[in-house]
Amino acid sequence: MPNHSTTRLRRALVAIVAVSAAATAAVLAPAPPAGAAPPPLPAPNSHGITLQSWAQVNGSEPASVARLVDATVTTAKIFRPGVNPSINPTSVPIKVRILLPAGYDPNRAQGYPVLFLLHGGAGGYADWSGSNGQVKDIVAASPFRGIVVMPEGGRAGWYSNWRGETDGRFAPQWEDFHVRQLVPWIDGNFNTIGDRSGRGIAGVSMGGLGTLMYAGRFTDVFSRVGVFSAGTDLTDPGAQQIVADSMWQAGAAIGWTGLLDGKYRVTDTTQGRLETVFGPAGANGQWDGQNPVRMVGSYNAYDTRFGLYTGTGTGPTDGETGIGQWNDRLHAQLNAAGVEHRYCRGTGSHSWGYWRADLADFLAHAYGTTPATCPNGWGAPTP
Repeated sequence: MPNHSTTRLRRALVAIVAVSAAATAAVLAPAPPAGAAPPPLPAPNSHGITLQSWAQVNGSEPASVARLVDATVTTAKIFRPGVNPSINPTSVPIKVRILLPAGYDPNRAQGYPVLFLLHGGAGGYADWSGSNGQVKDIVAASPFRGIVVMPEGGRAGWYSNWRGETDGRFAPQWEDFHVRQLVPWIDGNFNTIGDRSGRGIAGVSMGGLGTLMYAGRFTDVFSRVGVFSAGTDLTDPGAQQIVADSMWQAGAAIGWTGLLDGKYRVTDTTQGRLETVFGPAGANGQWDGQNPVRMVGSYNAYDTRFGLYTGTGTGPTDGETGIGQWNDRLHAQLNAAGVEHRYCRGTGSHSWGYWRADLADFLAHAYGTTPATCPNGWGAPTP
C-alpha cells in the first residue's frame, strides 16, 4: 500500500474520478433497444425491499443467452436516519445488477446456484459487469451455471452496519441490506437452490473485506468464498488509514448520490471514523466478530471451497504490497487453525487484469475442477 497519506489521497481521488467518469458515460449512453423483457418477479416488494424498476441492461438480448438485468430498489436500511437527518427521505434508490444464465428457466425443477459478487472501494454495482470486470465472459468460460448478483455497496460503505452517523446524521446499514434482505429477496424472486449449499460469495478489495466479514459472520448463509486483494485485519495501521481517508473522501456516497455533499462525509479522528463504520473496538481493541483475523475458526465451515488471492506488489509504493503482507498473515492463521483453503499469490498490482483471472480461478476451484496452478502465472498454490 502507499507509504504516505498524500499518495493515498491522490490515488483515492483519481480512483473516484475514474469511476465517476464511467458513471457519466453510462448515463449519457443511448437507451438500449426494445426487446426481450426480463422475467417477471413474483415478490418484488418483500423482505424490506421495494422495487422501483426492473429492466434488462441490453434489451435486445433474448432469454436464450446470458442477460444482465438491473433492479432499482429502496430499503429503510439505506439510510437509517438519526435525529433530524439532513436528507429527506433517507431511503435513496440503489441498484442491484443480476446476471441470469443462458436459458434461465424460472420453473426448472433444479434450482440455480447463486454467487454474490461484491465491488471494491470508490466503485459501484456495475464494476464487475463492465469492461474492467468482464464477468459475463468469465462466467461463460467457467463451470458455474448459476445467477450472479452484484449489489451496490457504496463507494466507502465497507459492507458494515454503520454504528455511527455521517455529518448529516444518517447511516447505511449495508450488512442488513445484503444479508438479511437481499439474500431472501433473491430466493423469493428467482429459481434458486435456496439454502447455503447453493450460495457463494466473492469480492475484490473493499468487497474482499466484506466477503470475509460476511462469510465469517454468516456461515449458515454461504458455502463458497472467494477473496481477491482484500483487507484482512481492521487493526492494521495502513488499513485503518485507508478506511479513515475514505470517510472524508466519499463517506456514505453511492455513485453520484452524495459524492459532492459534505453531509455524506464523516469528519472525526481516525479512531472516530473507524468506530463510525465498525463500532467500538471492544476491550481488546480487536473488533471481535467483525475482524477477519479474529474470525479464522469460523472459516472451517467452508471445507476446501475457500479461495484467497493476492498480489505482492510491484514495488515499495504499490498498494498491493501491503495487501499481500496482510493476506500472508491471514494465510498463516488459517493454516494454524486447520482451515483448508486455496492460497494464490505472486507479483501483481491492485488492478483488474489480476482480479479477472482470480475470479476465473475461483469459479473453477469452487464449482468445478481445481486448476493445478494459480492464475496470473503465479505457479503452484502456497501451502
